[in-house]
Amino acid sequence: MNQELQQPQDQIIVLINQQKNHPWSEIQMAHEPITHQKNKEFKEKYLSSCFDETYNLTNQEIKEWWMLRVELYPLYSHKDENCVKRIKGLWYLLTESDLEEIRNQKWTEFGFQQADPTTDFRGGGIQSLDDIINFVSDYKDNMVKEMCKPQNDFYFAASSINITFFIKRYFHLQEQLDERDIKEIADRIALKNFCRFLVREDNFWKKLHQLLLQDLFNEWMALKKRRPETTIMDYGPILERVKQKTKRTFTIRLFGNLNQLIEFYQSL
Repeated sequence: MNQELQQPQDQIIVLINQQKNHPWSEIQMAHEPITHQKNKEFKEKYLSSCFDETYNLTNQEIKEWWMLRVELYPLYSHKDENCVKRIKGLWYLLTESDLEEIRNQKWTEFGFQQADPTTDFRGGGIQSLDDIINFVSDYKDNMVKEMCKPQNDFYFAASSINITFFIKRYFHLQEQLDERDIKEIADRIALKNFCRFLVREDNFWKKLHQLLLQDLFNEWMALKKRRPETTIMDYGPILERVKQKTKRTFTIRLFGNLNQLIEFYQSL
């Protein structure tokens, strides 16, 4: 995620200098997200001096979170040439043929809801498209084929977009979050965990998205094996289980490395 913008970790205030294509000021981007600041529980708020560790973000973690938020900000637009190139690139990855018109009924075979796939990107923005492209690039010849088999009843593209939207919202990256969303967003330790990995782990967003999407598929197939009569009506509880496993993982403790996090997640 924009790794070229490196700053010394001991810098007191981090200012992200890049082309302005978002609504946030440099002063805003030098501080923790307001939702994280307001998310302190009583113990950390009033008794922090009694404990060795708080969940304040370091300057580098603040910078990485804001860089990610800026990167996630753009929406899909037919007028954006880069967006059109991306969707055509995805089509080629999936079909090994050129896409003449974006609207094509075959998109539904890959788990999009309708013939125009771009309508599915409203919630997740361009990132939801990029996440599908990355997953197909890495797993085209094995898992993607399994996910797209009609008999498996798994909506690959829609599921990937659901995961993108969940990660974006849970880690405070969705627009217009406030105190009313506190039950739906990461608590202090969870966001601290996430931001630590943004700093320490290259391509952490991609790795997390792929972990959750694969688990969603595995959970779905396990359910179908146990209950052959499973239908799409059973999809919601499976998606919710993946969300709850993610929340439990990120809130349990601060992990030292990605392998520890993955091992704990997979143990649930």
